[in-house]
Amino acid sequence: MNNITAITIGDLKGIGIKLLIKEWKNKKINNFVLITNFILFKKYINFPTNKINIINSETEIRNYNKKKLNIYNIKTENIYTNAFESLKHAYLLTKKKLFNGIITLPINKREINKFVKKDFIDQTTFFSKLEKSNNSNMIFIYKNKYFVPLTIHIEIKKVASHFRNKKFIFKKLLSLVNTMKNDFNIKNPKIAIAGINPHAGEDGLISNEDKKLILPILKLLRKKNIYINGPYAGDSIINKNNLKKYDAFVFTFHDQALIPFKLISNFEGVNFTSNLNIIRLSPSHGTARDIINKNIATSNGLLNCFKLIKQINKNRKN
Repeated sequence: MNNITAITIGDLKGIGIKLLIKEWKNKKINNFVLITNFILFKKYINFPTNKINIINSETEIRNYNKKKLNIYNIKTENIYTNAFESLKHAYLLTKKKLFNGIITLPINKREINKFVKKDFIDQTTFFSKLEKSNNSNMIFIYKNKYFVPLTIHIEIKKVASHFRNKKFIFKKLLSLVNTMKNDFNIKNPKIAIAGINPHAGEDGLISNEDKKLILPILKLLRKKNIYINGPYAGDSIINKNNLKKYDAFVFTFHDQALIPFKLISNFEGVNFTSNLNIIRLSPSHGTARDIINKNIATSNGLLNCFKLIKQINKNRKN
């Protein structure tokens, strides 16, 4: 079943599952198995039972039906545990090579943190912890441009302290370069990195952190013939010239990366967790409960996930 993708259910009250079913009905996507509790699915989603193929075990995955919506039925307690257990099952099944990768529909992180697992922060961290990978990167992709926050869901006041661990940041950047080469077939990636402080410290006028913390890491990377420039001011690193010149844009914290990415991608981008043995992608939009049934949500992020998972699989096999 190497051409079949595992789809995690995400938020049953959210827009993700609505878009998935919409595009399946439009015959734009197929070759996937949705991982969810069937009873909960029927409770929240209006979908004809006679068009569903229920899969109850690993061995039954071979009974995949191209003409129906395939659901891998899992046992769970409620809508919140369903979203969390879907992630776990998808990972275990994909690790066994039963699927070619995972596309995770957006989840409500707060609800999982409150009702299921108190240390749950995000899906990137969840999958990274499963594989004990310290060098995973959250990579946002749109039209062959890559936006990478080196720290993700942490407080702003803690960002600089992460860069004092030069070995850690060096390894994350080295991992990014390898990902660009191996997963996206960019043999000599060109990378620009933003500074931590406004205007990258303004040459010491605001702060010397950028010179002291980032420049030594860049020097080490350049010794390995890696093309990386910066640190640039976070407010001007994304411009027409740089978008033509660079493949990847690295940022020091989450929103520094996500603000320009979301403006450019207009909710059509993809979130990729790098440096895992399995492939995990997600559309970059959120649960968007507030716009359900308003006919304004785009499916392009989801469709781009399906395109990209094929591309990464192909590149990894070469």
